[in-house]
Amino acid sequence: MKIVQISVAALAFSILCREADAGETPKAIIELFTSQGCSSCPPANEFVGELADDPDKLVLSYGVTYWDFLGWEDTFADPKFTDRQRLYGETLDMGYVYTPQIVLNGRHHNSRYTIGDIEKARFTPTAINLDLSQKDGQLFLIGADDGALIVSFKPGWHSIDVKRGENHGRKLRVSNVVTDVQSAENGKTPILVKQGLAYAALVHDPDSNQIIAASVLRP
Repeated sequence: MKIVQISVAALAFSILCREADAGETPKAIIELFTSQGCSSCPPANEFVGELADDPDKLVLSYGVTYWDFLGWEDTFADPKFTDRQRLYGETLDMGYVYTPQIVLNGRHHNSRYTIGDIEKARFTPTAINLDLSQKDGQLFLIGADDGALIVSFKPGWHSIDVKRGENHGRKLRVSNVVTDVQSAENGKTPILVKQGLAYAALVHDPDSNQIIAASVLRP
C-alpha cells in the first residue's frame, strides 16, 4: 500500500507541474533584518538588494519593530518578523538581536558580508525535493512532509521617505520586502496568490533551525 501511495503522489506531482506555475530552487537564502529607524541599515539594504536579481539567491528583507520608539515607525515592519529574528537569536546562540543583521541559510549571521561570503553560502544537499507552485490563484506545496514556512514578499526595490528618527530626511531603498510569514503543510495551502507578490517556501531543520530546503515562486 505504501508503494502505491508514493506512486500516486508522484503522478499527482507530475500533473501539477505541467498545469501550474512551478517555483525555482535558490542555492542561497539571504535574510536581512532591517529597520527604517536604523542609521546603520541603508548600506546593508543596498548590498543585499544588488543580489536580488540573481535566481540562485533568494533575498528577503524583514522590517523589525524594536527601533520604532526612536521616532519613526517602520512602514514595512511586523511583530512576526521581529519574532522570527528573535528565534534566530536563540538558535544561533546570540543572546540578542541587532540591525542590520544578515542571516545566511539560517546558519550564519553578521552585519556585513562580502560577495565572496555569499557565494560560499550554499545549501548542504538534502533528500527534500521541495516545490512551491500556484494554480487557479492558490498555492500548492509539495515535498514538505514536516511543513514549511511561506514567506510573502514584494519583489524589487521599494523606496521610503523617512521624516523622523535617525534617518530623518533620507530616502531609503529596501528590496524584496517581506509582507507576511505563515506556516503551511503539504498539498493545498490556505494562501491565495496576490497579484504582484512573490512567495517562498522555507523548510527548517527542526533541531538546528537551519534552512535545509527552499522554493520560490515569482510573479
